[in-house]
Amino acid sequence: MIIQSTRAQWPHTIDDIIKSLDGVWGLVGATAVNGNLLRLERSLHEPLQYVVTEYNGSDESDVVRKQVFSADQRQEAINDFAVTIGFIL
Repeated sequence: MIIQSTRAQWPHTIDDIIKSLDGVWGLVGATAVNGNLLRLERSLHEPLQYVVTEYNGSDESDVVRKQVFSADQRQEAINDFAVTIGFIL
Protein backbone atom coordinates (compact mmCIF):
# COMPACT_ATOMS: atom_id res chain seq x y z
CA MET A 1 0.00 0.00 0.00
CA ILE A 2 1.41 3.40 -1.00
CA ILE A 3 0.18 6.49 0.79
CA GLN A 4 1.06 9.83 -0.70
CA SER A 5 1.09 12.88 1.44
CA THR A 6 2.04 16.44 0.81
CA ARG A 7 3.19 18.82 3.46
CA ALA A 8 1.27 22.00 4.06
CA GLN A 9 3.00 24.80 2.25
CA TRP A 10 3.05 28.52 2.82
CA PRO A 11 1.74 30.77 1.29
CA HIS A 12 -1.79 29.48 1.72
CA THR A 13 -3.65 32.31 -0.05
CA ILE A 14 -3.16 35.11 -2.56
CA ASP A 15 -3.34 37.50 0.41
CA ASP A 16 -0.30 35.73 1.93
CA ILE A 17 1.62 36.35 -1.30
CA ILE A 18 0.59 40.02 -1.38
CA LYS A 19 1.44 40.61 2.30
CA SER A 20 4.90 39.15 1.84
CA LEU A 21 5.49 41.00 -1.42
CA ASP A 22 4.40 44.31 0.11
CA GLY A 23 6.44 43.68 3.27
CA VAL A 24 9.80 45.16 4.13
CA TRP A 25 11.77 42.55 2.15
CA GLY A 26 9.48 42.47 -0.89
CA LEU A 27 10.01 38.75 -1.30
CA VAL A 28 8.01 35.54 -1.25
CA GLY A 29 9.23 32.05 -2.03
CA ALA A 30 7.65 28.63 -2.34
CA THR A 31 8.04 25.26 -3.99
CA ALA A 32 6.37 24.99 -7.41
CA VAL A 33 4.17 22.02 -8.25
CA ASN A 34 7.07 20.59 -10.28
CA GLY A 35 9.34 20.64 -7.20
CA ASN A 36 11.38 23.68 -8.25
CA LEU A 37 12.07 26.59 -5.93
CA LEU A 38 10.15 29.69 -6.99
CA ARG A 39 10.74 33.27 -5.86
CA LEU A 40 8.76 36.48 -6.46
CA GLU A 41 10.64 39.67 -5.64
CA ARG A 42 9.75 43.35 -5.68
CA SER A 43 12.60 45.71 -6.53
CA LEU A 44 13.70 47.80 -3.57
CA HIS A 45 14.60 50.79 -5.74
CA GLU A 46 13.29 52.57 -8.83
CA PRO A 47 12.18 51.56 -11.37
CA LEU A 48 9.65 49.41 -9.55
CA GLN A 49 9.48 45.94 -11.03
CA TYR A 50 8.59 42.40 -10.02
CA VAL A 51 10.71 39.38 -10.87
CA VAL A 52 9.61 35.74 -10.84
CA THR A 53 12.58 33.38 -10.74
CA GLU A 54 12.33 29.59 -10.95
CA TYR A 55 15.31 27.46 -9.96
CA ASN A 56 16.04 23.84 -10.84
CA GLY A 57 15.08 21.97 -7.69
CA SER A 58 16.48 23.90 -4.75
CA ASP A 59 19.71 24.93 -6.54
CA GLU A 60 19.64 28.73 -6.55
CA SER A 61 22.56 28.83 -8.99
CA ASP A 62 20.58 26.97 -11.68
CA VAL A 63 17.94 29.39 -13.03
CA VAL A 64 15.27 27.68 -15.14
CA ARG A 65 13.18 30.77 -15.80
CA LYS A 66 13.33 34.44 -14.94
CA GLN A 67 10.54 36.83 -15.89
CA VAL A 68 10.46 40.55 -15.20
CA PHE A 69 7.16 42.40 -14.78
CA SER A 70 6.75 46.19 -14.74
CA ALA A 71 4.95 48.01 -11.93
CA ASP A 72 1.79 48.02 -14.08
CA GLN A 73 2.00 44.23 -14.36
CA ARG A 74 2.03 43.60 -10.60
CA GLN A 75 -1.12 41.46 -10.61
CA GLU A 76 0.19 39.42 -13.55
CA ALA A 77 3.36 38.66 -11.57
CA ILE A 78 1.32 37.60 -8.53
CA ASN A 79 -0.94 35.42 -10.69
CA ASP A 80 2.04 33.80 -12.44
CA PHE A 81 3.62 32.96 -9.08
CA ALA A 82 0.34 31.67 -7.64
CA VAL A 83 -0.46 29.41 -10.60
CA THR A 84 3.08 28.01 -10.67
CA ILE A 85 2.83 26.96 -7.00
CA GLY A 86 -0.53 25.29 -7.64
CA PHE A 87 -3.22 27.86 -6.96
CA ILE A 88 -6.26 27.71 -9.23
CA LEU A 89 -7.34 31.21 -10.21
